[in-house]
Amino acid sequence: MILAALVWAPLLAAAGLARIPGVSVRMVLLVWLALGRCGAEEREAVYRLDTADYRIEMGVRFFPPYVGGRLVFHNSLNPGKELCYSGSGDSSACIERFVGAVAAVTYRVQPRRKNLPAAATFREVVKVVSQSDGLDDRPPYIREQPLVQGVGSDIQAFGYDESAVAERERAAVRAESRARMWRVYRQELFLNGDSEPFGVVEWKHTLNRIEVVRAAGRPAADRQ
Repeated sequence: MILAALVWAPLLAAAGLARIPGVSVRMVLLVWLALGRCGAEEREAVYRLDTADYRIEMGVRFFPPYVGGRLVFHNSLNPGKELCYSGSGDSSACIERFVGAVAAVTYRVQPRRKNLPAAATFREVVKVVSQSDGLDDRPPYIREQPLVQGVGSDIQAFGYDESAVAERERAAVRAESRARMWRVYRQELFLNGDSEPFGVVEWKHTLNRIEVVRAAGRPAADRQ
């Protein structure tokens, strides 16, 4: 199954390889972190999307690609509890042999002045800009979440479950998938029910990595 996600909810069906049902996904998480993906290849990046009223930081952790590993997430407040998502949307069953890319995104929003109330909600509108042949079209994704002490987060994932692929065929399927599977998204970010976004982020998902293509805040003239 092919997954594609930023932090989005249950996996959504999307066409992938002929032998593997596809899935596009974005999981909604506030305090969930990917399990056991720390290592030398992990990297982080921070993007500033400040407005006249708020200091806004978008931090992204890019994890090493999964090559047949178990896709599972853990709550930082309850490390013993697992969160799973499967292609069917079943949160009780983890993808056991995930091939693909994962990134964790954290948004931190702080008032710029003491008399300014903390931001209460965070909304995102995500649209597919372009994608490889063979993936199903997906409608715009709209999600609003409360900010907890000014913090919101999500997990992005793009890949497939190779459990149903015969072991002798897995290397060939991985190579074929990496060569042709990709998707580009445009994400607009809003605070407190605003009609104009404070930031626009373009993402590219492949099986090897998730990338920020561009991250732009509101033009200075519009911040007043």
